[in-house]
Amino acid sequence: MGERPDVPGILQMQRAIGRRLLVGGGLVEVAATIPLIFLHSVVPIVALVVVLGAAASVTAATWSALVPRVVGEDHLAEAISAQQSLSVLALVAAPAVGGLLAGAFGTGVAVAVDAATYVVVTIAAALVRTRRVPEQVVDESSRARGGFAILRADRVLAPLLAGVALVVLLVGMVDVVLVYLVRDTLDAGGVWYGVTEASWMAGMVAGALAGGRVTVERGQVRATIAGAALACAMVAGFAVAPAVWILVPLSVLGGIGNGYAGTCLSTLLMARKADDARGRVSAAANAIFGGAQGVSFLLGGVVAVALSPRAIYAVAGLLGLAAAGVVAVTHASPDSEPAALFGTPS
Repeated sequence: MGERPDVPGILQMQRAIGRRLLVGGGLVEVAATIPLIFLHSVVPIVALVVVLGAAASVTAATWSALVPRVVGEDHLAEAISAQQSLSVLALVAAPAVGGLLAGAFGTGVAVAVDAATYVVVTIAAALVRTRRVPEQVVDESSRARGGFAILRADRVLAPLLAGVALVVLLVGMVDVVLVYLVRDTLDAGGVWYGVTEASWMAGMVAGALAGGRVTVERGQVRATIAGAALACAMVAGFAVAPAVWILVPLSVLGGIGNGYAGTCLSTLLMARKADDARGRVSAAANAIFGGAQGVSFLLGGVVAVALSPRAIYAVAGLLGLAAAGVVAVTHASPDSEPAALFGTPS
């Protein structure tokens, strides 16, 4: 047998690397945002946005890995719940604030404020101090593997990620046609479109906060499946809505399921993995969900050519419910091999 690794030394090095990634990624975000204040040409703007997205992916995965060290394992669910709910609130507030600033002072001021927020976050990252992590959290068996390989080999996470990724794709697909459902099918104005979107976001905040109360792994698995099923059931309900106002309660309930599932799955991703694997796992999961959302926008536009808005909502909702049912059956069977949903682990 080989010598036992120097665990405290490994963890100290990982903390230093994590902080450097956050600070380095934040500086790249600042450097990519500042030129946007002055540029008006499409090509360099697109290039800088790509750089900004890449840096944001690195910092997002690093923050996810550092959260358990900052708050401690006992408060992981509550911390992720707060993180998810605040992210949703930021998604709602940011476009409104940006629009107000751009309308009052011009786009340059709005982008400058954005750059300032990256500076603040980068300073916060430099000041992060993490707690000591127990020795057991370093897993030598996962050290050489990438995030996708680790996820494929996990009998709990593999089917959950496959099912939730499909739900993300389907829900994102219907987002493309919501405006047509509201305006053309239900003969309502743009205000109702905004109210429907805001209602879903409000539900997500409530669901994320509720998800933080689920601290047992079995409960988190069930909550992830139930939340995804609820979101898809409400999407299917859009297909038969006789009046536009019904979209509001459907959106609130769908958002609750969305936020509930997202918080519980995020907690599972961190809680089930060793400290040294969390960054890779988070990056892989972000890539899966980001890819699903990107494909959903393209697919939504293509499907909208052939199907009516009601038909698209019906197909998306029912397919999502079927996916949640398959995942539920998979987890109910102790002899199943859920890892096969992501292929055979190498």
